[in-house]
Amino acid sequence: MDNEYEIVKHPRIKYLNPFLVNLTYRNSHLHNDFELCLLLEGQLTVNSKKEHHHLTKQSIILFNPIQPHELSADQGGALILSLQISPKFCGQYFPSLANVVFDKSNLTEFLPSEQLQLVYSLLIQLSFDYFDKKLGYEFMNISLLNQLFYQLLHTVPYRLISEEERAHNLQRLHRVNRIVNFIEENYAGKLLLSTIAESENLSLTYMSHFFKENLNTTFQQYLNQIRFEKAKQLIVQTNMKLIDICLECGFSDARYLNNLFLKHFGCTPKQYKERELPLNSDHPIPNLSSDQYFYTDQASLEILSKYKQRSIVGL
Repeated sequence: MDNEYEIVKHPRIKYLNPFLVNLTYRNSHLHNDFELCLLLEGQLTVNSKKEHHHLTKQSIILFNPIQPHELSADQGGALILSLQISPKFCGQYFPSLANVVFDKSNLTEFLPSEQLQLVYSLLIQLSFDYFDKKLGYEFMNISLLNQLFYQLLHTVPYRLISEEERAHNLQRLHRVNRIVNFIEENYAGKLLLSTIAESENLSLTYMSHFFKENLNTTFQQYLNQIRFEKAKQLIVQTNMKLIDICLECGFSDARYLNNLFLKHFGCTPKQYKERELPLNSDHPIPNLSSDQYFYTDQASLEILSKYKQRSIVGL
């Protein structure tokens, strides 16, 4: 599983990472990029600190850097176009973006329809050009990226945090990274929050509060979710017996794991494995640890082409 402090990669254009994903669940996580998510199909529940949003088709949500967020599709999968953007992209001419914190997440509830349509069109066009990779697409991407943030800065309320607060946020991010790495390395055994608190030289009470504040869930709920995701991966990818999978993932009771599958999927682990279709190069690329399926550039182009036609902005 990727660190839940997610290290965002920008494979082709520095500071920019668009991708299309079919998602059923993504653990609470945070990263150092802005992220804009456009829900193309399905319904999505988003939890972020004390915010809870229910998104429907064509909704747009905005996450600030180091803002924890958890995504869960309400019925089946949700098709999401996501753009992860480092604040460094405009460091030479607008360095204060690194200190910007937008006050609104659910842009669909806040922006007037005209501005919302403009943001929608910019997201679609920018991503389509990125996946299309025609000669000079980099120029168009950077142009559209500048237009996008110009619109956000003029339509979405924001505040500028101090350098001191920004440094504090970075320290918090590094602590979250250490904690989730520790859980990743030790989830299979007996793992207590007090052990993590001791490793960070924090009281158990403070660590419990810190965990809930930064990962939107309790330590035990998070640990159980990690173990469940690992078990799902082993069930699909191996022929291990259920009892052995339980031991491998930190569950002491096979009945408990069986009940989790019935609760989440309405089937047994065996039935879950049987209904998983084999994936090939024409299908999305799986990330079983968090129920995400990423589309190739070509598949993304084919999917986005129909949404691109709905854009009313002449770009």
